[in-house]
Amino acid sequence: MISKLAGALLKKNTKTKVWWVKLGLCLVLSNLFFFILFGGEEIKSPVLTSAIKGSVDVQLAATHLTPFEEGKRVLLVHRRSRKRVEGQFKALNETHTTLTVSEENAVILLSHENWEILPYLKDFRFHEIARGESYEIHY
Repeated sequence: MISKLAGALLKKNTKTKVWWVKLGLCLVLSNLFFFILFGGEEIKSPVLTSAIKGSVDVQLAATHLTPFEEGKRVLLVHRRSRKRVEGQFKALNETHTTLTVSEENAVILLSHENWEILPYLKDFRFHEIARGESYEIHY
């Protein structure tokens, strides 16, 4: 008796085959629409190359303090000589980092070792070196 009642209820609540075909067609069309809208190849922004007059590509063995994307502006810091150089990150190799810098700064980069690569900081300054008898030891 319960099975007869369940069968009667299911017949009333089931959808027709036409409705299921329409639902399937709508799902396929919506997926196709969103694939066309959002799919495809990712377009990368053009990266400036060293074709700019007065700039060169330099390869350095430098310490990365954060991951970088290609074409981002970076700051190269040499703490011992208290020098800073602005450049553009180009590529990362297993042993070297390729950067685009101006010709004047390339000489500075090649004359020193142990450079650190930081994200570009507009107001980056080194600590003042205390001289004389009153000084603190910073750890």
